[in-house]
Amino acid sequence: MTKLTPQQDAALKEFGLCFIELPIVTEVFNDFDDLRFNRGYQSDPQCMMLTGETGSGKTSLIQEYRRRVNANSGLRHSDVPVLITKVSSNKGLEKTLIKILSDLEKFACHQKKRDTKVDLTKKVVQNLTAAKVELLIINEFHDLVKFKSYQERQIITSALKFISEEANIPIVLVGMPWMKDIINDSEWVSRLRRRKHLDYFSYTVKEECEHFRELLVGFSKRMSFDKRPVLHSKELTRALFAVCRGEFRQLKYFLYEACKIALQNNAHTLNEQILAKTFDKLGCDHLSSNPFTIEFKDVPIPVLSSPSRYNPNALEEKDEIIDRVFEYTY
Repeated sequence: MTKLTPQQDAALKEFGLCFIELPIVTEVFNDFDDLRFNRGYQSDPQCMMLTGETGSGKTSLIQEYRRRVNANSGLRHSDVPVLITKVSSNKGLEKTLIKILSDLEKFACHQKKRDTKVDLTKKVVQNLTAAKVELLIINEFHDLVKFKSYQERQIITSALKFISEEANIPIVLVGMPWMKDIINDSEWVSRLRRRKHLDYFSYTVKEECEHFRELLVGFSKRMSFDKRPVLHSKELTRALFAVCRGEFRQLKYFLYEACKIALQNNAHTLNEQILAKTFDKLGCDHLSSNPFTIEFKDVPIPVLSSPSRYNPNALEEKDEIIDRVFEYTY
C-alpha cells in the first residue's frame, strides 16, 4: 500500500474524525442539554429514548456530544459529565453494571466474593455520583432486553430506575427502533417522555433528499484537496445514495475509503473515476453494477420498505427480530 505523506496523513485523519451537525442532530443535542439542566430542578430525573436503524448515526452522535461536553466542562479530570456505556450482546444486568463501573475507571476488578445485584447497583450509584455524571447514555440498549422474559426485563428496568433516582441522573437509552416494543414497564415508559428517532435519508422525499445533498456538501468541505470535490451533483448524489441506501455510516465509510485512494494517488480532487475505483475495491452486496459507471437512469434507488421489527410470537430466538427490507426503484 502506498504510504501517505505527513500532510496527507493529517488530511485523512481530519476527514475520518469529522462530524456534520444536521437539524435532527441539533434537536437531540438540545434534548440532552435539557435533561442535564432539568436534573437540578427535579427529584425524579427525566429520561429519553433515542432510536434508529443500524447505520443511522446514533453512535457517532452520542460520541460527538460527549466529546463536546466533557472537553469543555472545566471540571476535575476525574469528573465525567457525560458517560457512555455500551451493552454487550446477550449480557445480563450484572455485566452491564460492571461495564458502567469499568467505563468510569473506578472498578479495577470484580471482588472474589460475588456481590449481589443490589450491592452492585448501589456501587454504580456511588461511583456515578462521585464522578459528577450528569447524563448516562446506554448504547445498544436493545441487546440488554432482547431475548429476555418479561420478569427479566422488569429486573433490568427496576435497576435502572433505582440508579436514575438515587444518583439523580437522567438516562438515555439508545438502540434499535423495535426496542420500544419490548420496554413495556409502565413506570419506566412514563419516564421516557422525550423520544427521538434517526431516520435513514430518502432519495424519493424531496426534503430528505436535500438533507442528503447537504450532507454531501458538508463532507466535501472537509476534504483537503487542491480542488474541492462536487459530490452533490445530480449524478453523484444518486450514485452515492445507491451505495449507502440512506445510511449515514455506510456513506462515511465509503467516502473515507475514496478519500484515502485519492490521497494515495496524489489526486487533486475526488472525482467520479476515483469513486468508481472505490466501488470496485469495496464491492456492494445489494448492487450488481457499479453506479458510477452506468447510465443515470439505470442507477437503482433503494427505498426502505419495511423497518426491522420485533416478533413477540417467535418460537425461536433467531426469529424474534425481523430484519429491514429494501425495495429498488428507477
